[in-house]
Amino acid sequence: MKKMIFSLLIIQMLIFLTAILRTDELTLLSYINSSFVYGGILLFLGLWVFVIRTGVFDIFTISMRKAFKLKSTIEDDEMRPPSEALGFSSSFLLIIGTITLLIMLICLMIYSI
Repeated sequence: MKKMIFSLLIIQMLIFLTAILRTDELTLLSYINSSFVYGGILLFLGLWVFVIRTGVFDIFTISMRKAFKLKSTIEDDEMRPPSEALGFSSSFLLIIGTITLLIMLICLMIYSI
């Protein structure tokens, strides 16, 4: 929990820093735009890790290795599938990205009033 709160604070500081550097002043609209980009990237990366970890590309990778096997020195059994190559869970990125986008939506509602 502490790691998630610390990461969320770091992301928010990056959003504020980006909003200030891009527009030379901090406005609600510049914060909304920057948080949309950061939240979208985090959510995209989290979904990408989730898809890889589910094993969707394992069969594709194994069949491509067999189809294009020239004179490989590494056997197919020795190579790890992509789902085992990623050693971390996608839930952390998904949660941080979702919270960032929820904060952005709240700010967007305030901005539209």
